[in-house]
Amino acid sequence: MTQASGARRPAQLKRGAFVAIGFSLLGLFTLVKISGGRHAWHDLARIDPVMLGIAFCLVVLTWLLDSLRMRALARSLDGNLGVVEGMRISVLGAFVSNVTPFDTGGEPLQAYLLTSKGLTAGQSTAVVAVKAIMNAFARVSLGFAASAALLFSRAEWSLPLGMNIALAVGVTMYTGIFLLSLYLISRPEKIRVLVVPAVRNRFTLRFFKPETLEAVLERIDHELRAFREALQEFISNRKPVLAAVLILSYAAWVATALVPAVVLTGLGLKTPYFHAMGVTIIFYLAAAYAPTPGSSGAAELGFAALFSTIVPRAVLGLFVTVWRVITYYLNLALGGALMAVGVMRHGSGPPNRLTEAGSPDAM
Repeated sequence: MTQASGARRPAQLKRGAFVAIGFSLLGLFTLVKISGGRHAWHDLARIDPVMLGIAFCLVVLTWLLDSLRMRALARSLDGNLGVVEGMRISVLGAFVSNVTPFDTGGEPLQAYLLTSKGLTAGQSTAVVAVKAIMNAFARVSLGFAASAALLFSRAEWSLPLGMNIALAVGVTMYTGIFLLSLYLISRPEKIRVLVVPAVRNRFTLRFFKPETLEAVLERIDHELRAFREALQEFISNRKPVLAAVLILSYAAWVATALVPAVVLTGLGLKTPYFHAMGVTIIFYLAAAYAPTPGSSGAAELGFAALFSTIVPRAVLGLFVTVWRVITYYLNLALGGALMAVGVMRHGSGPPNRLTEAGSPDAM
């Protein structure tokens, strides 16, 4: 691989970060214009610093819980992953997800970083896949529970028809992809059925020798066997580990759902905690596959629309901005700093070397 191509990866992440921030700022600017809450910004100086600190701590807690999930799964396969190392991998994975469309880049990066912790590529992929499926199960179950609770409660929560349609589409899409992922994880041999046509077809045969493509397929088959072995180990002999990871996933989503409610309290508003947490879970379920990097733009406007019946219009823009800074910009800043350290240490080497900034050995 040439240096030019090796430098492409950090350049892509940099462009993605600028695009994400641009969409996010545009969404916030539009929100402030729509809400007409420009005169409420002086309330920012009066926000309760204790509640603001609690909100930040909740975000850090989600990193810790994600680290504990990876650590439990990795150690069950004789991997060596420390808590701090796991938090670094979690932050870097979240950073890459936040600067790639559809949040697609984080999990492959985490899987790669785990290979430096005594795991094969197949095992690290299994760790990330199992963590993801447990996380998705917690998100889906909490999302449907929140929907039922809001439906049968006395809380007033009415949305325009267009927003209801968008919510329904988002929830349906996430649930469908979750079920497909569950099927592929339970039947990993089906993955090869999808991979073979993508690797070996008329188009690729024009540019690559057949033996080269066969070598790629053999490597994929080798990693799939390791993946199946690791998955079978989890299912057959590591059920307590899976239960612990599921509990940690629920705890992570509860912490995530608490952040907006804590921010509202910090702004001095009377906060219906369960209502706010339910709306937050539904938002994360519906907005999971927004096409912009980190769901920027759509996240700000969609979140504001969902909370418009809870938060006074005058402070809606301020509320969404504080929430986004805590849950999004904090990760961008920290993850970007970790990634920049990797770029400076490894220069313009191949992309996989650059991403080693997330491992403790590279820091």
